[in-house]
Amino acid sequence: MQTDIVRPQAGLPIFRAEGRDRLFLRAGAQIAGADSRADAETEIALPEFAAGTDYLIRSDAGALVVAPAGADLADAIGGFHFAPGDNASARAGGDDAPAINPFSIWDAGFRPACDPRGMALVDLPDGRRLWVDIYLLGTDHLAQGTSRHGATIADGHRNKPKKPDGSRHDGLDFLTAVDIYAGHGKRLLTYDEFRAAAFGVTEKSSADDKPETAGLDAARTSRFGLMQATGNLWVWGTDGDPDDPRPSLFGGSWLSGQYAGSRYADLDSWPDYSVEGFSARGCRDHES
Repeated sequence: MQTDIVRPQAGLPIFRAEGRDRLFLRAGAQIAGADSRADAETEIALPEFAAGTDYLIRSDAGALVVAPAGADLADAIGGFHFAPGDNASARAGGDDAPAINPFSIWDAGFRPACDPRGMALVDLPDGRRLWVDIYLLGTDHLAQGTSRHGATIADGHRNKPKKPDGSRHDGLDFLTAVDIYAGHGKRLLTYDEFRAAAFGVTEKSSADDKPETAGLDAARTSRFGLMQATGNLWVWGTDGDPDDPRPSLFGGSWLSGQYAGSRYADLDSWPDYSVEGFSARGCRDHES
């Protein structure tokens, strides 16, 4: 359903977060069928939050109501992700205090042309904007989406991603990752996109062990709230060449130690590699 929205500020969603757990409708925003005050910001009543959960904003009898996201996005005016920890504020990762990820806030006219749940908007140095999955790919991506807190992380060995028939892929090589994200209306990141999205992590560091589930690794949370952004599992991407993009790997794994980080990359990887240390992360261009 298309929602008629009057947007007071171009390039921004009509909602904004303040602190860790407050949400406001911006002054001047108007939503068809919902009560709104055009002359002042309006704070929106919020439920008790659960960390790692996506929330939708809908209109009920003219009032804005926030509830955990289900399977259906119909009639949603907007939404956001309540993360298990806060975003990086400098270059040392985030923290473990749950908070609304301000970059995850979307509305019906300000979102990617795919399922926006579990994604964050990244401002790139070249002026483009990109929605990026907050979490690493899960094995059961068809039922849970590609970015889900608590999902078993898909890798190229033991935890292979599922196919539509319930069986599992033979591995998680480059082409498998490309096909999985294409099925969700997404794609892999380029190197320049990845290093911008992963900025803010604790560089030259990695997790102590292989992560099994998608979730918080505060030291390696990025400025935009990407979880386990580096030093957990390598993620597939491309070198960014517009004519002949090479399969590439970004970020490093738990085995990379002081080499892991936002600029750690292998830009000419064999596309058929599929090992335990490889996973993936998807994105979609901002089209509004």
